Amino acid sequence: MMNLIQKFFSTDRSNKAQIRKNFTTYFYSLPEHQWILESECRDHFDKLFSLLPSGILEAMMTKYPVEFIPSYAMKEHHRKGMVLANTIVVFPEFQKLLRSNKRAAVAYLAHEVAFVLYEHEGNKDHDPLMAEVEADKFVCDLGLTFELEDLLLMLDETIEKRLRLTYLTINHFKDN
Repeated sequence: MMNLIQKFFSTDRSNKAQIRKNFTTYFYSLPEHQWILESECRDHFDKLFSLLPSGILEAMMTKYPVEFIPSYAMKEHHRKGMVLANTIVVFPEFQKLLRSNKRAAVAYLAHEVAFVLYEHEGNKDHDPLMAEVEADKFVCDLGLTFELEDLLLMLDETIEKRLRLTYLTINHFKDN
């Protein structure tokens, strides 16, 4: 299992604050992200950016730019001819979560970012469920274990949800 935090970790502390500032400016300046500013969910994104290693933020600015697009804007986005490979579609139930003050919102964002990064950095032939589990592990590595649990418990009852909760529980108690 690849560890994204180790992969993008940098011991150079000299420019981390500048990378964070540059990334935040870059991210919110994208026209695709204006809905974030208009829908009052910026706090969750800011919290995520404060938790992500600066190496990941730098990769998201240069190597793997990520866009968060609300589902209602997909038709318009698709018409522009944009590449959807790094596009995270935010469906209505998650838009509602992002507008709330629930702590699971940051876990949702972290999971989606990790999932996109694992698609680029990981094994292309990976089992989709294991990719979800790896993204969950990344969320836990950021210190959002309980927030991830809250998120998973909000989801509809599926076998995938149960397996992810099982992995979460096993990994949490293994480390504590």
